[in-house]
Formats: sequence, C-alpha cells, structure tokens
Amino acid sequence: MKPGGVRASCKVCVVAPLPPPYGGMSLQAEKLISRLTQEGIPMAVVSTNPSPPKGLQWVASIPGVRTLLRELQYVWRLLRTINGCTAIHHFSASGLYFFLQSIPVLVFGCGLHKRTILNYRGGNAANFLKRWHWFVVPFMRLAGSIAVPSEFLQQVFREYGLEATVLPNIADTELFPWRERGHFAPVLLVTRHLEPMYNVECLLRALRTIQIRFPEAVLGVAGDGSEERRLRALVNEWRLPGVKFYGAVAYRDLPALYASHDIYVNSSNIDNFPGALVEAACSGLPIVTTRAGGIRWMVRDRQTGILVDLDDDAALAAGVIEILENPELGSHLSQQARSWAEQFSWKHIRPTLLASYGRHEVLRDAALPEREILT
Repeated sequence: MKPGGVRASCKVCVVAPLPPPYGGMSLQAEKLISRLTQEGIPMAVVSTNPSPPKGLQWVASIPGVRTLLRELQYVWRLLRTINGCTAIHHFSASGLYFFLQSIPVLVFGCGLHKRTILNYRGGNAANFLKRWHWFVVPFMRLAGSIAVPSEFLQQVFREYGLEATVLPNIADTELFPWRERGHFAPVLLVTRHLEPMYNVECLLRALRTIQIRFPEAVLGVAGDGSEERRLRALVNEWRLPGVKFYGAVAYRDLPALYASHDIYVNSSNIDNFPGALVEAACSGLPIVTTRAGGIRWMVRDRQTGILVDLDDDAALAAGVIEILENPELGSHLSQQARSWAEQFSWKHIRPTLLASYGRHEVLRDAALPEREILT
C-alpha cells in the first residue's frame, strides 16, 4: 500500500458525492463504482461530501464551519489519493460545488499530469456559464476531456468553445422490469426531489383537471425536499384527493413503485438528463413531461412520450387524458420508450467510458477488483 492507504495498482479515481443523501449525482456515482468494480478495474473513491471526523460531528450544525471543515477534509484526501491513479473521473456540477469541489480536481489533476475526465451534469449549466464563463472556462480547459450526459449540455458547452463527449447516465435497465399495460389506469407517478426547479405544484394543478374526467385519478409523489411542506399544504387547501407522498424512496424500492403505477408525469422547469424518465421507460410507463432543458433531446414527442410546454398544467392533463382514452397510444409510447432506454444500459455505455480513461492503459493491470473509498 502507498502512503495514504491507496493501492499502487489503482488506475481510476472517482471523485463524486456519495449517498446519503440520494440524488442524481450520488446515484450515478454509486452505479459507476459498482460497474467498474465488476469490471475488475482497481480504483479509489474520494467523496466530495465527507462526514466530519469522530469527535467533531457537532460541527455539522454550524453551516460556515461545516463547509470549511468539509473542504479541508476533501482537499487533503484528494491530494493523497490521485497521485497513485492513472485517470480521475470527477462528477461536476454548477454553482458553489464547482468552485469548491471541481476546481481542486482540475488544478491538481493537471499539475500531476493525470487524465482528468470532467463529467459535468446539471440542467442549470447554461445560466452558470453565462454568469461565470470568464472565470470557470479556463479551469474547464485543464481537463483532459469533458463528458456530459446529453446533447443539450454538449450544445451549451460548445457555445463557450468547449468540446464535450456525450456520456449518457447509466441506467440499470435489468433492475426495472418491463410490464405490459394493455389498459392504463389513472394512477400517476412522479419521482423527483421536491424543489422549486421541479415544479411539482404544476402536477397538482394538472391532477385537479384530470379528476374532472377521471375522479378516481391518483398521483404518487416520491421524493423529499424544501417544497414538501408547502405542497402538502396545497393538497389540504385545495382538498385534493388521491395524492400520496411517499417521501424519500430507497433506490432498491423504486422498481416496485414504478410497477404499481401506470403513467409517469414530470413538470420540471430546469433539467438536464433525468434518470427517472429512463427508469419509467424501462418499466413500461408512458411519459408525459415538460420539455425542460435536455428533456427535449431525450424524449421524441408522440414517439417515446408526450412533450408539453413549461408550467402548462392544462397540457399535462390533456396528455394524460389522451393516454387514458387511447390505450393504443399509451402502448405505442411505452414500447418505443423501452427500446430507446436500452441505449443507456452498461453494455452500450462501457466502450465510451473506458475509452475516456485510456482504455488499454486502464485495463492492462485490471486484475484486482479491490478499491479504496475515502469518505
């Protein structure tokens, strides 16, 4: 073992947030770590959200001090880990996360001559780059390559002279079994964080309209967040029946949740490449969604789903009602969406991913699956 506890044979260092909490980036990081381990690629993992050391847990209740301590922990562990690696795979995002977590990776990776993959994600990239491009673009250029999960983000980066490779999110297609639905019941599902950008209130308004035609219609809401209390209050204020808040649902429990619903709805205002749409497609749920951000590059209107304008609850309701009244359309959408979702399986993503690491260099010593996780 090298100083710091990292294997001398380590080839890939994944730098990302790790659950808890569960979110898009942490879930994708968890999937990547699992898949690379199965490939037998020696690796290390550095968490961007380390827990306070023993004896300092009380710091977690002091926001400014907590951030400073976490940054010091993160930078120290990053420095003592990446020197033993060939490639660095960093999950990046906008805002403060980029300044505190991504810049150190880019600077240290460049300085140590490592192959650094900046895996950037997040639907707010356009606004972030518009405001901060003069500062952040020079740092982004330090990366050996930039990978983004959608053509939408690829286009955003190209506007600032940055070429990015599309590396789709990994979907566990085998974990979300297809269920044929010859008839679609008005049993709707959304699995997004309850934050303003996902605009779940719009779905509540749409449900009121749907219930005029189908009084038995229900909506399952899986997720938590800052909007939960307000959304629950709206349901009570509007006396809206049929809304069930599941709270945060563990990833392993999601397949059963999809299987117990018939139509997937999404009303986000800002988005990139929501894995929830892929999961719904794998599970056989026809999708009705706004065309926010990268979604319009994911879903083909009336081929793999129904697209509507942002914050248009009337159009969302109309799309759901059309599927309920025309099950042939619902079956067509769900079948086409399942075929589309197959491209996000590991077997399709693996070649692009390993090529970004320098495939032959990484696989040459990939005999041992052991990994070191520094949290």
